[in-house]
Amino acid sequence: MTPEELTYVSVLICSIPAGRLFKGRGPRFRQWVGSGLGAGLTLVTCGPHALHSLVTALGTWLVLRAAPRRCGWATLVWTFGYLLFFRTPELWGLPQPPPYANALQLLLTLKMVSMAIDVQDQREAELKGVTSSERGELIGGLQGCPGLVEILCYSYCYLGLLTGPFYRLRTYQDWLWGPTPPVPPSLLWGRLRWVPLLALGAEVVGRVFPSGALMGPALWGWPFPWRLLYSAPVFLAFRLRFYVAWLSSEAACVAAAFGGYPKEWGARPGCGPTRRGEMGGQPPEHWDYECIRTVDPWGTERCYGVREGLRRWNMTVQWWLQHYAPYSHYTLSIGAAVTLLVSAYWHGLQGGLYLSLLSLPLWLAAEPLVGAVRRALPMRVFEYLSVGFVLRRGEDVIRYWAALGFCMHILPVVGIVVGGGSPSMEAIKRWRNPLCVW
Repeated sequence: MTPEELTYVSVLICSIPAGRLFKGRGPRFRQWVGSGLGAGLTLVTCGPHALHSLVTALGTWLVLRAAPRRCGWATLVWTFGYLLFFRTPELWGLPQPPPYANALQLLLTLKMVSMAIDVQDQREAELKGVTSSERGELIGGLQGCPGLVEILCYSYCYLGLLTGPFYRLRTYQDWLWGPTPPVPPSLLWGRLRWVPLLALGAEVVGRVFPSGALMGPALWGWPFPWRLLYSAPVFLAFRLRFYVAWLSSEAACVAAAFGGYPKEWGARPGCGPTRRGEMGGQPPEHWDYECIRTVDPWGTERCYGVREGLRRWNMTVQWWLQHYAPYSHYTLSIGAAVTLLVSAYWHGLQGGLYLSLLSLPLWLAAEPLVGAVRRALPMRVFEYLSVGFVLRRGEDVIRYWAALGFCMHILPVVGIVVGGGSPSMEAIKRWRNPLCVW
């Protein structure tokens, strides 16, 4: 386990019992202590590089004030533009930020864009004559434009600070000002019971099958089946680490009673409730924490399609991409391409990220045409494409794919040709936006 991974594990372990601090406490205590813990964690892990996140939050506050009717798009340009500055420190003579600062910046970018678009929607509702009480009933609707203090507290709340989940400002406000949801032990235990075994599995598999072997010269001397299959344990170790991080982060939210809503409100990951009603008085079994669900490990492992696998992985960020990424609601080619391009840019500037994510539309197009492909090969597809996230460098990824004859790029093309060259009208209706996860 690397020092970086040890730091993440330590943060997550400490975050879970910290939730007891907020039991029975008032909104101001939650606001100040929650953000104080997050600010302290930021300073300890990021040091002076924490200034990047502060500049991003302050810049967003200025955008909300300067361009109230266009603050959504303006914040998108501001935060994603700042990501480019953040990731190219060598061009500006700045030191390289640590990985913790990168994780913080990624999640903060999602928060700021989502908040600004929700504020813009709220202001548009005002212009249409919607009353304050009616705005509060809107899904994700805010009562007003948040001030600087609220933006900073939302930005640095310790819950999900470095590992997710993403959550909207309205979810954060519900935690502060709403009734405290019950925390059944079964919900907490359900997220934690497999974490030690998953962590052990990630460590063992990672040591036995190091990802560096995919870049070594010995790769070309391996038999083709072994070259192809070696990515399976590498991807297994990769996703086991994320299972550990995300399940632990979910447990920290549940321990603090964050993101809990009555089941009849229909909460969805990242989105929050899809309808509202009376909050409070429901028995514990009528509550859930779907709002902060980041991953469905069992669903991911047994998925029967590429699209289904995407739905169950990093679910809160998937929801953000579907609802806030530019042109994400456009049909088939435009929506998928732009959403995947935004996702790749958000993840980083390394060529391997773009090669992997922008290869997905081939499989998304092939799935509705060839049922056998959809049912038999989704995990093999993810293993093949995950190399872009593991190796990062574009030349390393291309070298590995070349050693496999680009087989997982050729196969979907063959499937599309054999399937008739274009989806049927029913398939188009079902797959109008291939990345629509809800």
